[in-house]
Amino acid sequence: MQNQEFDIESLSQNLEGISNDYQQLIKDVQNILRNEIVDEDGLIKLCQQGFTNQTSRLRGIIWRLLLGYFPLNRKYWTQVIIKNKDNYEKIKKENIKKAPPQKKNDHPLSRNTDSDWNNHFQDQQLWSKIQKDVIRTRAKELGKEEYREMLNRILFLCCKLNKMDYVQGMNEFAALILYMCISDPNEKLQNESDAFYCFMILMTSLKNNFQLQKEKVRAFQDLLKKVDWKLHDHLVNQKMDFSILYVKWFMILFAQDFHIDDSLRIWDCLFCQKNNREEFLQYLAISFLIQLREDLIVGDFGQILLILQNLEKQAINLSEVIQRAYLLQKEQKKC
Repeated sequence: MQNQEFDIESLSQNLEGISNDYQQLIKDVQNILRNEIVDEDGLIKLCQQGFTNQTSRLRGIIWRLLLGYFPLNRKYWTQVIIKNKDNYEKIKKENIKKAPPQKKNDHPLSRNTDSDWNNHFQDQQLWSKIQKDVIRTRAKELGKEEYREMLNRILFLCCKLNKMDYVQGMNEFAALILYMCISDPNEKLQNESDAFYCFMILMTSLKNNFQLQKEKVRAFQDLLKKVDWKLHDHLVNQKMDFSILYVKWFMILFAQDFHIDDSLRIWDCLFCQKNNREEFLQYLAISFLIQLREDLIVGDFGQILLILQNLEKQAINLSEVIQRAYLLQKEQKKC
């Protein structure tokens, strides 16, 4: 298999119906990807506004690069995919097993830590716990049984290999990455193994993301007060608990409350923030609040909560939100 099988050239094919600006973006990204060594800074500069439906064909390669799954040297991409496909098959075979045979010194009631039966039942409990969340995760996009099985395996194997507990929210992360892989127009990138390894990389960087950190909630609240004190004071007067926003937006990284295309685009932007992801999240969250300001500023607690818990139903211009977030970030750095 040669590297050209990634077919970089096809990225600029069939551009009918795509605006001139987006056509140019696709071609500019394509030019960077043609180089044997990818210019990561140049790529980030082009992609930091995220991809719309017209440019989503770029996402698969870009995410793999920005997550560090693909090296910047393009000649190794195919090798990475082939090697990890083989490794993933071995991992599945070694860790997803049927009930063990009964042995003389081992049986289903054994509680010994080295008991095959004890380990089997622990695996079953973990699988069942994950499955309960998987069934209701992005059912519209990942409702097929084969996709649910993929998602279950990815989460199960990640927990087992890292010896970590499964936590709600991990399913949302894995779902976005799996969807990114299976919906890629390049067949060579449509594979479960890539989704697994990309998810493993992401979880390494987010291992502390599932803990409510009050000092960060306070920092977000203080920043909102600095940017828009009237909106801040109204939310405070209405007894708004900012930790609710922290859980839904910062801990889950906007992966849950939006149409999947919008969540993917937000993640495009977050992955471009290699060293400032947490900071950019704050400005993105504030930008969302400003976008909804007209309704929030006149709402009582119940109305505010209803708006913020049903963002998918709100009239939100995501391009404006993203652009405003970058502008706020730039302005605050000048202060």
